[in-house]
Amino acid sequence: MKNIIVISARLLAALALSGLMQAHADPLSGKTVLSVQKAGAGTPNRLWNTNNPTLKFATYNIGKNEASNNVNDFGKLIDAIGKLDADVISVTEIDKNTRRSGNIDQLKTLADALKLHYAFGDVLEFDGGQYGIGLLSKYPIAKSQLVKLPSGDAEQRGVLIAEVHKPGFEHPIIVMTTHLDWQKDPTIRLMQVRRIMDLAIGDAPSDFPDIASAVKILAGDFNSTAREQPMQELKAMWNIVDDDLEDHRSWPAINPALDLDHILTWRGQKWHAKSISVMNDSVSYKWSAVSDHLPVVAELKLLEQ
Repeated sequence: MKNIIVISARLLAALALSGLMQAHADPLSGKTVLSVQKAGAGTPNRLWNTNNPTLKFATYNIGKNEASNNVNDFGKLIDAIGKLDADVISVTEIDKNTRRSGNIDQLKTLADALKLHYAFGDVLEFDGGQYGIGLLSKYPIAKSQLVKLPSGDAEQRGVLIAEVHKPGFEHPIIVMTTHLDWQKDPTIRLMQVRRIMDLAIGDAPSDFPDIASAVKILAGDFNSTAREQPMQELKAMWNIVDDDLEDHRSWPAINPALDLDHILTWRGQKWHAKSISVMNDSVSYKWSAVSDHLPVVAELKLLEQ
């Protein structure tokens, strides 16, 4: 009898997991008829030998500015983002007009102070406002779209897809910013990274019809270290920007233990990472006073688009 009960319990657990995966898998299935990219559309392949386009890219979880003694005071955060001096910054944990954050549009406040372009992705309605992810850019953002990711019964998550136009690049850069589920069980994160991959190759619908061939960068807070399964699955289509000589731990900022914040490039392109840095505390600047995450910054040179 005990054996029967144990087997039944395991069967029920397996069925529950299967049901969760199916319930939040959205319309993509083996029965879906995928469309084909039209001939001549999209970004063509090209090798760069001289005058290579360059991009300084950062990802930063700003923690809703809660590290500040006064949530309405953006002085430290503005100063920190200014010090990064990145061309484009993926930003996670942003409040927009919530009561807990003083009814302030946080991303707009940062963008206005630093004279940057911005795009906000409203992931969920919260506390009288919105909570989500965003992008800051020195260069124009032509369009953006927030796509909600499968999240089960956990907190809703999403990916913000944005088209950035930087001089020197022949085609727009598609930046995908995300903040994945935080639970130790990776089941939901796996669903989320698989949806991101579907979006990146055009198998899931988006407002970017030629996204499969586009120059793409994916960044944000993945709540997974590089060794964990969600990041390993992403490596089927993406390259994690890293350096064996660099320590990539970004959380908690005061004494980093885990590399949760990552920058990835699409495998359709080849980049040379001139540098990749986690902005640790130093004598000259205390990053841990700004957020509970440290920003990650990469200087990239495009070799093949």
